[in-house]
Amino acid sequence: MRGVPTAVLVILSAALAACEQTAPPSETPRDQAAALSAAAAVAPVLTTVTWPPAASIDRSALAALPKTAFHAARTSQVPVLVPSRRELLTAPVIVAKEHWTSFWAKTETLAVSLTMTRLSRKYPSIPPLRGAHSVRGKPAFITANEGIWTASWIENGVSYALDVECAAPESPACASDALVRELAADLVYVGGTGVKAGDRP
Repeated sequence: MRGVPTAVLVILSAALAACEQTAPPSETPRDQAAALSAAAAVAPVLTTVTWPPAASIDRSALAALPKTAFHAARTSQVPVLVPSRRELLTAPVIVAKEHWTSFWAKTETLAVSLTMTRLSRKYPSIPPLRGAHSVRGKPAFITANEGIWTASWIENGVSYALDVECAAPESPACASDALVRELAADLVYVGGTGVKAGDRP
């Protein structure tokens, strides 16, 4: 899995902070190393998850998932979003762990992965950054690295990072951020442990 939303945000935050600040002349390399070590030691915290209403579950997409992926989606500790395109739901891999869940699927033309986590790190020396883009009506970061487009945003109190990679790097579909935006907009909710037992499909 290629993206971890908290890592993406932290890296972007650190990069922007580095561009805006310079070390004072009195600061030695040892001081700088100590500061970096202290930042790396910041413990992750659990965010408060806001579960969407059970009525918003896309039952058609949930039913399209293979048995293993279906079970993983239902046991996820975070709200699970998946692509609505049926070709991406025929043989996806969904992994649900204690604090995060990941989705991965591949077709002949592209690979799509989505990481969802309720872990976050807050660095006192780095102010929160607001993404310059908008995804699903939320502030977001959209970046491209070696032909892979990534959109990251916060929704339901959870950090989501969507990666899209075309099988052919020169593919027009990956020439801009249009495809990652489209796939992000079309993500649908298929559940998790926050869905009440009586409301499960």
